[in-house]
Amino acid sequence: MESEHMQREEVVAARVHRVGIGVPGDVLRTLHRAMLIAAFVGLFASIYLLFTYIFGTPIVCGARAGCEIVRASPWAYSFHIPRPAFGVAFYFAIIFLLALHAYAPHIRPRAWRIVLLLASTVGLIESIVLTLVQWLELRAFCLWCLTSAAATTTIFFLSIFDGREPSAKGSIIRELRFLFNVFLAAILLGGVALYFLFSHAVSGA
Repeated sequence: MESEHMQREEVVAARVHRVGIGVPGDVLRTLHRAMLIAAFVGLFASIYLLFTYIFGTPIVCGARAGCEIVRASPWAYSFHIPRPAFGVAFYFAIIFLLALHAYAPHIRPRAWRIVLLLASTVGLIESIVLTLVQWLELRAFCLWCLTSAAATTTIFFLSIFDGREPSAKGSIIRELRFLFNVFLAAILLGGVALYFLFSHAVSGA
């Protein structure tokens, strides 16, 4: 009887804390990791664009000059702030939320899910608006803007799925180890990629 009562309490607690569709714990860990990787991809694209906006270097953008057209448009800045700066802030916020949840999954899990979903919704709306502007008004597409939009869309749709988090200490350690490895890889690979992108831009100028 006591075990049945405890199981009922766990089910009720899971329903109370659940925001979203709900998936098993193993799948949920995979979704959080995918969100983290997508956030780092979007962060890289935003940081690269921000550097080019600040220093005025040519943007590596494939065969078309869509990135330069977008940078020269009125949509490139908001309140005299380069739009990529908002992307950098957005992705840092997402990474912080995911890191906080990996470190302390029991601290207000429902509030964490709501904040993540709201933040990803704002990012999705911003990406949709900017993509429509590139398509309908500018008639040109920025490769890095589209990369950021894809990352934001991925984060949004993955944030819809949620359920009970893994609460075992071993699971928390594994998630923190994965977070550290991804962070380290992002610094190394991102630094090398930025070096080659700027080197290519300077040599091609």
